[in-house]
Amino acid sequence: MENNSNERQRLKKIQRLTLIVLAVMTVIIIGYAVYGLVVKSINIKVFEIMLGCFVVVYPVLSDIVEPWRMGMLKNLTQERRAGYLKVLLMDVIGSGALLYWILGLDSEAGNNILIPFLIYFLTVQMKRKYRLEFEGKTEENTEVNAEESTEENIESGEQDGK
Repeated sequence: MENNSNERQRLKKIQRLTLIVLAVMTVIIIGYAVYGLVVKSINIKVFEIMLGCFVVVYPVLSDIVEPWRMGMLKNLTQERRAGYLKVLLMDVIGSGALLYWILGLDSEAGNNILIPFLIYFLTVQMKRKYRLEFEGKTEENTEVNAEESTEENIESGEQDGK
């Protein structure tokens, strides 16, 4: 039980680092946008570069660095490897669509927001399915595990209250 607790804390520490990096990047981007609004002047190229970096860094951290640091990329079965490659493919397609939109912010093409975001939305939905495949889980297993976890929490709460 203690080993499981140590493993959970290690995983939370890895995820916390990703969250901190992304939060800092978000604050910088929002800070630059607010600065631009206050001085009523913003360099659109700098803003595009900042957004583009975020769009690239986020999937790299969440789908390459985190799984590698968690040890999820070791001893992959053929099915899990295929799931991981599908996750990476969805990241490339989704990020590419967002980068296409970002690079067109200051042009007429920047007004066409629907198609890149639709592509991104679809790839994120597909990525969820492939992420489960990569982790060696099925949707039914995750739903059953969530229900069991909820029931265990309720039961332990009832026992604590007695």
